[in-house]
Amino acid sequence: MIRPLFPLLLLLATSPVVLAQAKTDPAPTPGDVGANVYRQVLQSTVWVHSDRGNGRLATGSGSLVDKGRRLVLTNYHVVGDVKRATVFFPDYGTDKKAISERKHYLDRSNKLGIPGDVVEIDKEGDLALIRIDRVPEGALELPLAATSPDPGQAVHSLGNPGKSGALWVYTPGKVRQVYSKKWQAKLDERTTLNFQAKVIETDSPTNPGDSGGPLVNDKGELVGVTQGGALDAQALSIFVDLSEVKRLLHRRSVQALRSTDTTTTSTTQAKEPPKPHRDAPLKSKDEGKFFSEEAWAKVATTAEKLLKEKGLDLMIETYATPPKLDADKVKAMSAAERTKFFKEYAQDRVKAEKIVGLYIVINKSPGSLYVDLAEAAKAKIPEEVVTKVKEALLTAFKAQKFDAGLADSLKIILDSQGLGEKKEDKKEDKK
Repeated sequence: MIRPLFPLLLLLATSPVVLAQAKTDPAPTPGDVGANVYRQVLQSTVWVHSDRGNGRLATGSGSLVDKGRRLVLTNYHVVGDVKRATVFFPDYGTDKKAISERKHYLDRSNKLGIPGDVVEIDKEGDLALIRIDRVPEGALELPLAATSPDPGQAVHSLGNPGKSGALWVYTPGKVRQVYSKKWQAKLDERTTLNFQAKVIETDSPTNPGDSGGPLVNDKGELVGVTQGGALDAQALSIFVDLSEVKRLLHRRSVQALRSTDTTTTSTTQAKEPPKPHRDAPLKSKDEGKFFSEEAWAKVATTAEKLLKEKGLDLMIETYATPPKLDADKVKAMSAAERTKFFKEYAQDRVKAEKIVGLYIVINKSPGSLYVDLAEAAKAKIPEEVVTKVKEALLTAFKAQKFDAGLADSLKIILDSQGLGEKKEDKKEDKK
């Protein structure tokens, strides 16, 4: 079927901003915020030991970011190229406070030390994931923030600096800037590593041993990972940004790891996938007649797969003319007004259908496209997926390759969740 070319306006607006609800209670003092964040994040923070052989022991920090998969996040330079590492969660005394003396953990390493496999590394971004053998009772998964922090925002970090006589040390700070950076860090006396990633620069002091620990916002949500101080600067600390963490966690190999029952110390058994929040996937509709029946059928299979495997929704709706409003009226709108119209429409659909995932609305006349990431799914779907889907659709639509644009966008969504089709690398097969 030949479709006429039409001017397609891409509304590259950011995902809807959630307005803060008015608070009736007095705002907490900075000290209260820090204390509350510390108590919350402490239950997710670990002390990491990496045995490098020949009597050399590297130590650092980390955080539990996926309780079901038993994944601890830390720096690559903390674990190096070893295959196994050991982590210690806080142990609590009779006063219900975390015991901070190092000797307590070293003397009880057989009981408190939890071994794990280093299952994924990102050398360039200085990140690594340790899959520990079990998760102790009381440990909590550290939630990821929806977005990176802004300059001037208050942040908090926890770590285990070697220069301190204590573990589980708290440090407050302020964000100076968030940007892409190339830098160096010392792995040991003989090795200096080169890194390149998006980073958060803060005024909070860090020391060897803090590396790999969590940087969180006032809500106790992870926004970065302690990397360390710059080699050529003072009063300046670097943290690997949240976006790099999400990229690592959304690798296909990580997504393929099964969730297991970690509440006991016995041999764990694989759990059944969690029950989806709805019985059947949402129904999409192509009223605008953009796509062939064959291409459109893939939307339903993709939505079913996302819901069954990841508990995520996908809903796509296309229209020949704007829903709920006269076409001429929308055409007469300014670009900003039109953006606002489709944004509000998307927000209403997400709310009405209780969508936990992606909603896409496409209009033929006037040509418009909006992709919305529901707030409830931001911890599972990276923001960059939204941008990639928009770009894939726009590029294909301009070339009148509607089916190809749909196929590309569906592939982007599935790949982001580790659900894409697995293809063997032909070059490796020849070797």
